[in-house]
Amino acid sequence: MILVTFFDPFGNHLVNVSQEVATRLPRLDDVAIKELHTSKQDVEEQLPQWIAQVKPDAILGLGQAQGRSVPTLERIGINLIDSPLKDNRNAIHTEEPVVREGPSAYFSTLPLGPILTEVHDHNLPLELSLSAGTFMCNQALYLMRHSAPDIPAGFLHLPVLPSQAAQMSHVPSMGLDDQIAVVRITLDVMKKWLNHEV
Repeated sequence: MILVTFFDPFGNHLVNVSQEVATRLPRLDDVAIKELHTSKQDVEEQLPQWIAQVKPDAILGLGQAQGRSVPTLERIGINLIDSPLKDNRNAIHTEEPVVREGPSAYFSTLPLGPILTEVHDHNLPLELSLSAGTFMCNQALYLMRHSAPDIPAGFLHLPVLPSQAAQMSHVPSMGLDDQIAVVRITLDVMKKWLNHEV
């Protein structure tokens, strides 16, 4: 079983691309799709709850990354929340740890290389990233690894949709169908990897 998490809209956004993608994935018996609310408190409460409920073999977090032109697999989550943006509980977090006295960082434990290769083989864009930011997406990646260190976990950031970019200025975007395809391929590679097929 693979647990896929996504976020609800936040800030001035009326939609969150991770929600748009996740809710349009095929419903499969071996994939559980769960929403995280975009607030520090909710991620702290919900993520361990979903892990305990689903008991996944692996976890893939999805989130929105305004300004990125292609989907990006995160290599690392750091023990820091620091953003001028209010979360969905109207809280601003400045230089706060994700976990007090926790390690400085956790690396993704997903098969990043095979995922990257397979997505490229389907003529779709995907890159590796060394920064998951310092907002809730980074918090989710860090907590996935901290809460369940024996479960392979990682995070995929998605560009905003063209409909979102149309409301902004000079912001790159990527179509919904292509983003769904990238996530589906990612999940397929994860399943094969869990079955020792890659």
